[in-house]
Amino acid sequence: MNQAKRQIYLLELIKVNGEILTKDLSKKLNVSSMTINRDLKALAASGAVKLIHGGAVSCDMSTSEYPMTLKEEANPNGKKRIAAYCKYLVKSGDSVFIETGTTTLAVAKEIFRTENCTFYTNSLLALNALSKFSGVVLHAVPGKYRELSQGFLGTQTIDYLKNFQFDIAFVGTEGIDVDLGVTLPNEEDAYTKKMVMQQAKKIVMVADHTKFGLTHLYRAMELKYIDLIITDLDEETPLFKQISKVTNIVSVTNADDLNCEQWEQV
Repeated sequence: MNQAKRQIYLLELIKVNGEILTKDLSKKLNVSSMTINRDLKALAASGAVKLIHGGAVSCDMSTSEYPMTLKEEANPNGKKRIAAYCKYLVKSGDSVFIETGTTTLAVAKEIFRTENCTFYTNSLLALNALSKFSGVVLHAVPGKYRELSQGFLGTQTIDYLKNFQFDIAFVGTEGIDVDLGVTLPNEEDAYTKKMVMQQAKKIVMVADHTKFGLTHLYRAMELKYIDLIITDLDEETPLFKQISKVTNIVSVTNADDLNCEQWEQV
């Protein structure tokens, strides 16, 4: 188990148990206590956990989030499947906004081949990925760099976005709830995301199943204003069915049954 996967595992244990002890984890994972301590210190530096004597405890997840390096390791197959079907939503000549996040990064890598599109992004990860390909018309959206988001946020970003009306915006989230809608643990992230969605003709939210049922401090938008949610959440789950009554939501878990032409009409 590499470092990133180990840290994801530690976070999940803390989420379930509330706290973890270094000595127990050392035995469980068959690694040294020093290795576990390094992992916990890295997680504490990101604000995901709080260190205690001999271990760590959970922070209030309404105001904390996982580092981007850990998010990239989480559910890569689900994110790739989500991204694969986003290409059906982009048409030649579209102006496309790609927001920060690892699922939106997967989308960017999938849709950039669409002809004659102009791409805008505040994601450093998406900029780095798409800038490697010749012929891509790519605009970097300015703002204050936030390390946890690996992108540019804040008032400068919001002022810049007011000048545009994008054909389609692909956005992610830290939490999706039927009642509270789209929520995030960071205020600037929430306000920036809200402006992105306000400036798009079509809002497509891409989120894997881990984001559903989670809530955070800052609200960005109600679900009814989102045109389409694409996820790997099983469509038979109660939460999926509840959300389907509020907005359009598609699960890629039953990819063979998806009607991509119907997506284009959303």
